[in-house]
Amino acid sequence: MDEQLQNVNAQIKTEASQILTGKGLLEILKTFGTPHLSGSYALDLMTWKDLDIYLEADDIDEETFFALGSILCTSFHPVKMSFRNELVAKTEGLPAGLYWGVYLGNERQGDWKIDIWMVSRAECQRMLAYVSEIKNKLTPDAVNKILEIKSKCWQDPLFRRTFSSADIYSAVLDNDVKCYKGFMEFVHKKIFSNKLS
Repeated sequence: MDEQLQNVNAQIKTEASQILTGKGLLEILKTFGTPHLSGSYALDLMTWKDLDIYLEADDIDEETFFALGSILCTSFHPVKMSFRNELVAKTEGLPAGLYWGVYLGNERQGDWKIDIWMVSRAECQRMLAYVSEIKNKLTPDAVNKILEIKSKCWQDPLFRRTFSSADIYSAVLDNDVKCYKGFMEFVHKKIFSNKLS
């Protein structure tokens, strides 16, 4: 196990916990539904400052979600917030729900980005099951490979545009990719394959 990468994960998780509890993010979210921590925080695979949260809610509507956005804005003073309505857009691969991307600075330079999805109970369970499936596949060796790859590609301009953390997990856990170079070859094959289809 790479101790340096593990230390980075631990340090970022400590900062995340300060946002979640010290600055009250979880308490804010609990007034709108049931928050579930997901992504690299839940998997112990943090290499950059990105929090993924599913907010399970019985009723999902834009007015309520924008009220949440207003509180997030005044509480955390983000430099930018990005909204998506995936109940309407229905983009393949994205959750069916409403989304706030909360940028506390430039994420490419190491500032925090917080992804909040307000989703139904069924959609929340579906997304959390995906995270649980990944967690069940993790071995110490796989964790090492994933952290090594993530640590080298999070500032790549193609990240989030062409590939995502999900691609890294799939490459290592399902396609036997062992290193960053192998992952980039995996990504380029995926891009080429998508262009042909």
